[in-house]
Amino acid sequence: MDGRRAKRWLFGFVTALLLTAAACGGGGGQPPGGRSEAPPSESEATGEFSPQETVVAATDISDAVTLDPQVAFEFSSVGADVLLYQRLVQFPIGDMTQVVGDAASSWDVSDDGLHWTFHLKHGQKFSSGNELTSADVVYTFQRVVHIENDPASWLITQMGITKDNVDQVVTAPDPYTVQIDLPQPFSPGAFLAVLANPVAGIVDSQTVKAHESNGDWGSGWLFDHSAGSGPYVLKQWTKDDRMEFVPNPEYAGQAPSIKHVVWLNVPESATRLDMLKAGSADIAEGLSFAQVESVQNDPSFKVFKQPDQSMVYLGMGVNTVPAFQKKEVRQAVKYAIDYQGIVDQLLHGFAEPLQGIIPKGVFGYTDKVFFQRDVEKAKSLMKAAGYGDGFTVEMLVPVGTVAGGVPAASLANVLKSNLADIGITANIRQLESGELYTRYRGHEAQLVLAQWGMDYPDPQDFAGPFAEYSQQSLIWRLQDNDPELEALGNQAATLQNTPERQALYDQLNELEAEQGPFAIMYQPDVVFVYRADLGNFQWDHVNGIGYWVMTKQ
Repeated sequence: MDGRRAKRWLFGFVTALLLTAAACGGGGGQPPGGRSEAPPSESEATGEFSPQETVVAATDISDAVTLDPQVAFEFSSVGADVLLYQRLVQFPIGDMTQVVGDAASSWDVSDDGLHWTFHLKHGQKFSSGNELTSADVVYTFQRVVHIENDPASWLITQMGITKDNVDQVVTAPDPYTVQIDLPQPFSPGAFLAVLANPVAGIVDSQTVKAHESNGDWGSGWLFDHSAGSGPYVLKQWTKDDRMEFVPNPEYAGQAPSIKHVVWLNVPESATRLDMLKAGSADIAEGLSFAQVESVQNDPSFKVFKQPDQSMVYLGMGVNTVPAFQKKEVRQAVKYAIDYQGIVDQLLHGFAEPLQGIIPKGVFGYTDKVFFQRDVEKAKSLMKAAGYGDGFTVEMLVPVGTVAGGVPAASLANVLKSNLADIGITANIRQLESGELYTRYRGHEAQLVLAQWGMDYPDPQDFAGPFAEYSQQSLIWRLQDNDPELEALGNQAATLQNTPERQALYDQLNELEAEQGPFAIMYQPDVVFVYRADLGNFQWDHVNGIGYWVMTKQ
């Protein structure tokens, strides 16, 4: 998942993901059974919400491009869709070990792992009042493979589901049964984990079809509307300003006690801290080490800190900069970077070095250090590649902070200085995240400072984007078509977490370090500071903050 905030929403860590092939019952911190029969409070009836029913987060939502669940691929966008949409299965908040039923009550799988049958719960409704049936699930899968230029579609297409076969692969034998017949082997654990991602968020097909325009599958309307059956509905999204969520009156789970969730776009971490202290925000995200330290002993606040399943990297556009077509130049960039200095001097313990494509805490991780800053070696590689006199590039950098609470400009300036030492002039261009990722996905990046976070808890969520050009994700954006990397990724994707699979990821890590277009720098911590009157504050890499289980005094 793209973005730079240590997220909401980063999709889970698990050291060995061997999910069972059958499960039942509602999860995600919600007890099974029907929706609450308690009468609406006065605030619900009037459309106003008390302070005890409202939670305001001071954060950064500038990365959001769309709220369409089948297209959303940024931290803020996907985080919103977790609140708005049910999936067939989900990870319970705080537990990444095994999925449980969400819209599905149970499921069966064939011995070869190719044929899956999901049994839907009866009586579930979308916020429109329409019943959720298997036809909505089928339509959801059709959308994700048919929408043009969809950055999230690779999550589904990697399993062999395409617009040419989706009508045969995903079918509805009856209104409460969904059959998925995979056309190729795919790790069962990874398959269920993908289905827990909001890319598989089930949309109200009747409502969305009514808003289709010029063959867009309703994506234009879902840009800033919701049509789901999750605990919340979208009240409003004003880009680069705020998102607001209110309860879904038709939600089949327990009604949340937090009835008004507000995300305010506050790019500067100092302003977020000021809002938290003043009481105009309940949660502040992305604070620096010094800012967290300033409040950690104040009983009015609590600190949540946990390793994040993401990495911050510098990407090199192989198609946009001729020099980057040379493996030696890509290696030179990697040798120029002061990795330990960045972690020690900028992040102050809010991160640790990472140079492989899979973060610590995920199967396939390596702690091997492939590169240390070595200016002379980098210069010799530049000379060997024919670029001893250097060259000039543009470095795309997000506005605000990067993961770990560091101002993006500060990290960019360190990188600029590091590269200048080997003759590369990097001209920094700061952009709002939405614009940055639009340019990046359009193959326009020469150098790009970016973050990748987990979409689903399986190493293939990293190996695919970083290695497989055909997935049209990260390595495709940088236009580095490497058949050797792709073959290793494809081979590992079919396996469970065995020594054989680890050996393939070891090879992938080595090969990407040697010749890939990514200089991976560090794995950040995710840090939230929140007011002490919030109860049951939970966060994980899949669900983000569990607003639906939160309380407030």
